[in-house]
Amino acid sequence: MTAHLDRVGLGLCVLSAAAFGSLAIFGKQAYAGGLGVVGVLVIRFALAAPLLVGLALAARRSLRVGRPAARRLLALGGVGYAIQATLFFNALTRIPAGMAALLLYLYPALVTAGAVALGRSRLDRATVAGLALSLAGIALVLGLPGERLDTVGVALGLASACWYTCYILVGEYLLRGVDPLAASAYVSTGAACSFLAAAVVVGGRGLTGATPSAYAAGAAMAVVGTALAIAAFLAGMARVGSAWASIASSFEPVFTVALGVAVLGDRLSPGKVVGGLAVVAGAVLLPLLGGAREAVGSSLHTEHTPTRGSTRR
Repeated sequence: MTAHLDRVGLGLCVLSAAAFGSLAIFGKQAYAGGLGVVGVLVIRFALAAPLLVGLALAARRSLRVGRPAARRLLALGGVGYAIQATLFFNALTRIPAGMAALLLYLYPALVTAGAVALGRSRLDRATVAGLALSLAGIALVLGLPGERLDTVGVALGLASACWYTCYILVGEYLLRGVDPLAASAYVSTGAACSFLAAAVVVGGRGLTGATPSAYAAGAAMAVVGTALAIAAFLAGMARVGSAWASIASSFEPVFTVALGVAVLGDRLSPGKVVGGLAVVAGAVLLPLLGGAREAVGSSLHTEHTPTRGSTRR
């Protein structure tokens, strides 16, 4: 953690969390206007990829990473990230935006558990407390016995968190030594190629015939929820460090829940609100207490640079 916290940097990280948090809201609006999952993701990545390439060039970041690294990055986006985004946005068709975001935010606990299992981090009482808080929060988000749940939607949300965990743990190695903004451009390009191919396979179904507001929501996902979110996070992290950036980013589902209530009229029961707060608290606690463990193997904090910077959801 930095001795003197840079408020501008922290503000940029919070802005990034709000921008990422808007993705699910824009997705719901795009669905309401007639776009399907493939259509939403085609628009998002087909627009976001050139924006991120432009940002990398404007920031004078080299996109020359060598053919082996380029292939790995494109595959990470075209396979790893594309599957994760598909799982999340399919979940979003069945469950509220806030619940989908909170289920996804199980991933910090899963990444920590995975790092411990792989010998990259130590298991101590503080880590156990953070993991327990996150898991208890997810249990409350899922509701009490007898409550009605869309089991398929919940399963897709949890699968999204599990897949994103694998994406992070694999990305630690695949993205080493690559500039995060350049990596973001490659990963987004790989995802765009996969979704464009999927659109061809389904004959453009779910992409055409939507309302103008649906296409506008899809474009907002690319500009606000992807390009701006990534650029703000990387700029903020450069000023405050990865630990504080991780903590600020943990408020992403808070923004999603708040926007869901304000924009979509979503409602969460008191138990789900408490559970959501526990999930966020666990996500905050893990990086907050993880500073002393950064030297153990390959830290979650160092890998948070490429994985978070290489697009989310």
